[in-house]
Amino acid sequence: MVRALDLAAELGAEDLLLLLDSKLVVEQLQGRWRVKDAKLAPLHDEAISGLRRFRRWRARHVPRSENATADALANEALDRVAAGGPALVVRRPTEASAGPQPPSAQLDLDLGAGGTGSPAVELETGFDPADPGPEPGRLVVRILGSGTSQGIPRIACDCPVCASADPRDHRYRASALLAFGDRRVLVDCGPDFKWQALAAGLRRLDAVLLTHEHQDAIGGLDELRRFNELQGGYLPVHARPEDLAVIVDRFAYAFRPHQARFFGLPQLRPVAIDGPFLLYGRRVVPVPVIHGDRVITGFRSGGFAYCSDVQRIDPDGRALLQDLDVLVISALRDLPHPTHQTVEEALAVIEALRPRHAYLTHLDHELGHAALAARLPAGVEVAWDGLEIELR
Repeated sequence: MVRALDLAAELGAEDLLLLLDSKLVVEQLQGRWRVKDAKLAPLHDEAISGLRRFRRWRARHVPRSENATADALANEALDRVAAGGPALVVRRPTEASAGPQPPSAQLDLDLGAGGTGSPAVELETGFDPADPGPEPGRLVVRILGSGTSQGIPRIACDCPVCASADPRDHRYRASALLAFGDRRVLVDCGPDFKWQALAAGLRRLDAVLLTHEHQDAIGGLDELRRFNELQGGYLPVHARPEDLAVIVDRFAYAFRPHQARFFGLPQLRPVAIDGPFLLYGRRVVPVPVIHGDRVITGFRSGGFAYCSDVQRIDPDGRALLQDLDVLVISALRDLPHPTHQTVEEALAVIEALRPRHAYLTHLDHELGHAALAARLPAGVEVAWDGLEIELR
């Protein structure tokens, strides 16, 4: 596979699809399984390094019962070399003509068929959701925003929380920044992102994780162009395939491939989430969360998990949230809401999962910081904009 990566780079490939008959290698590449064989570890490191040369890559397991063509090509190559012929022969597929396509099709996204049901999460034997990855480092989480889709204060509202002098009652749209080593990863990029980035002194960004495609989670994507300008190259944006289809369509100008350099437009690379994955040495585990009548994505990395816009978390999602050090979870208000859980419901989830510490976020203007904090049980706190949480 390492040889294949070198050849793909030599041919100028940017988008790579790996078809492998080894499920073990596929799982190791995607960070789901560890490389335990000391002899293979250096090759795994070389492969991961080689994959970083490409704009986008995917690895798919092809059972041996279905790879007769690959076997035939391999046998042909062995026979050719044995007869003194070249070791490598490049065969290009015939390029079929096609008319104009939507941005998602132009980017060759495997976006799936969609659906609103909660997908089954199959945990492989030995899979540990709490495993932070091969090079996790120290994780520092900054809450960039702890408010709802309208933010606090709301426009034209004179309620006690919107008029509050307590700075903790000023809440940008819900978002978080994960910092480990010199890497910075953003969770959701809402309309307030510019001001959140300035408040955090953010000077680099390496990836974006999106929980869903609602405007309060993606409205600031245009602001990411500053990091394209500063760092060069495309910025990966990770989301569920169903959400990516909407996001790429809505921000088509930002997801244009093959831009040689920065021309004032965002340069974003869509990455479909189809399971746990490695992000610069840290493992990220997507967690299915129910928001109204649809599934969105929570994220876990090591002992930390972030679940915003929660109405409920079904058993398959809760299975991925055991043994947490810190859980950040939404709690909209006290009164029931059709798409969000209440404070009481959030506390019930916390009681069931028993993280060592929990923070409530995505708070509406019915909840003042001080009053809410005064009635929470031990180990549960109210998140606020600028809060930093350190995990080891």
